[in-house]
Amino acid sequence: MSSASPSGFRVLLAYRCQYGGRNDFYTRQMPVGLGTINALLRSHGFDSRLANFSRFRWSEVAQTLRRLRPRVLGISLFTFNRGAAVKISRVARAVDPGIFVVAGGPHATHLAEHVLSRNSCIDAVAVGEGEATMLDLSRTLAAGGDPGSVAGLVLRTPGGLRRTGGRPPIQDLDLLPHPAAHFESIGVDRYAQLEFLITSRGCPARCTFCSTPEFWGGRLRYRSAEHVLDELRFLQERFGHVTVSFRDDTFTADKRRTIDLCRRIIGSGLHLLWDCQSRVNAVDEERLLWMRRAGCQHIQYGVESGSESVLRELNKGIRMEQVVRACELTRHVGMELSIYLITGTHGETRRDVAATLRLIRRFRPHDGIVSPLVVYPGTALYEETKRRKGCDDSIWERSRMEGLLVRDDPESILAYRQVDTALRAAAASSAYSLEELEEHKRRVGPFAAPLLSCGEAFEVAGDRERAAREYREILSGNPSSLWGHLRLGNLAESGGDPETAASHYRSAVAAVPRYHLAHSLLGSALRRMRRNEDAEKEFLQALELYPRDRIARRGLGLLRRAVPGPPARIPSFRRKPGTGLTSSPSRPSFLQHPIPDGQPFRRDAGS
Repeated sequence: MSSASPSGFRVLLAYRCQYGGRNDFYTRQMPVGLGTINALLRSHGFDSRLANFSRFRWSEVAQTLRRLRPRVLGISLFTFNRGAAVKISRVARAVDPGIFVVAGGPHATHLAEHVLSRNSCIDAVAVGEGEATMLDLSRTLAAGGDPGSVAGLVLRTPGGLRRTGGRPPIQDLDLLPHPAAHFESIGVDRYAQLEFLITSRGCPARCTFCSTPEFWGGRLRYRSAEHVLDELRFLQERFGHVTVSFRDDTFTADKRRTIDLCRRIIGSGLHLLWDCQSRVNAVDEERLLWMRRAGCQHIQYGVESGSESVLRELNKGIRMEQVVRACELTRHVGMELSIYLITGTHGETRRDVAATLRLIRRFRPHDGIVSPLVVYPGTALYEETKRRKGCDDSIWERSRMEGLLVRDDPESILAYRQVDTALRAAAASSAYSLEELEEHKRRVGPFAAPLLSCGEAFEVAGDRERAAREYREILSGNPSSLWGHLRLGNLAESGGDPETAASHYRSAVAAVPRYHLAHSLLGSALRRMRRNEDAEKEFLQALELYPRDRIARRGLGLLRRAVPGPPARIPSFRRKPGTGLTSSPSRPSFLQHPIPDGQPFRRDAGS
């Protein structure tokens, strides 16, 4: 890569979810990879920033582009948001005909020539991993060079579309800067966005419905445990993050690294709760115990089905005995269990669905997501499904669907509804009993996460004294524990003792000074003590740290109206995954045929 990186060369990295996803917390967040690209560009002197247009009117998108006048516009293009992504490119071209527009992401990568041939407002596609490609491209364009010299692109040229040559994957992921360390954005909920981390790239599996192997390459690459810990420390010290979500495809794939990271988290003194996703054949009791000790509250497994034949059809590379063992061990150590399931595979029978229903009833997952089988470009099933349906890549212009639905017959719709209903019923009865929680503490040890879960359960049961005992045990192991002080403070405040509550909340603020909730809860206790000036300062501090803090906003309103109001309640620290779909209880989104935002509806379109 060349060394030219003139200041003032502006790059905008944009995302917009599909229209129906605007109100889904997870779908409207930007892809984590855009944050890494942005950090790399900024660390090399470029005026780069992120733009999340998911909740912008199109007139506001145009206004933003007109105000910023970026020289390069990078757009994240998935299958589900293709209409919105393409419309961003059209708006940008109308605002500035000279802008260089590059699309990246799975859909753009796997259908690069198709995307470019159908969308004249896009100049190039960055294939696969985008950091080095976008840095080289920005340097080349800033120096007035030929983008055809940049490896990793599919480029529109006067002579047609041309691939500029492959670019090897980045082998040392520790060389990439942390997204939070170089953060500049528009329309991004920074606090929410930075909760999502990726510590590895790739997956050991070759599931037929997943494009990960084609996108990231065939070999797993990892950030070192120390590099990950450095990011966690930075997030907590600079932004007050105390919960994160690791979005690796298989977080626990490397046992030694997983345990090493957990040991480092425990030894770091960080106040952290987290969740992750993995595969049932990549966990064992030792891994799960260390994860629980390090603060893991929730784990999601791609189970897909309770039927061995369906697992073989999807090339999951797992056996039912591994599913059973992983679910048993997860409940054994006291984590919340979540499973991903798929219905509507080719040849799925009622017997297969019944096997999945039995699995759900047996293990009572705390949470679950079911989706009909939908395929995307870059997956092994994609070409086969196109042949079965008699369609080609033009389906993405003609279809209104978020993906290519394998089956939409009455039998598959019934299967979806049955599994979805079973997951909801299981969640209602999935809570651990007090006896189970006590056993989890014995197995895991006196760490904050199991003690916190036990205390919360006693609170729900109305036993405030036993709850307080659990929280005091947290403090006996770590007198500065954020979690112990927050919970004891909340118990005191709800019990009518705001002075004791304020003392605990001050200790919470001392533990993590930039954690907004500690400030807003302290403000709540001070308000009840009629120390309104001090309360207002804490509420304002909380809102400075996180403008959407509901407790602080409500507390300020109560102060200004001079009304008492009830004590604040701490939201649950248990995390739940989002579906990533715009589904309803009765029908999955893929059967509703939503029109991707910005894509024109054609009356002759196939479904």
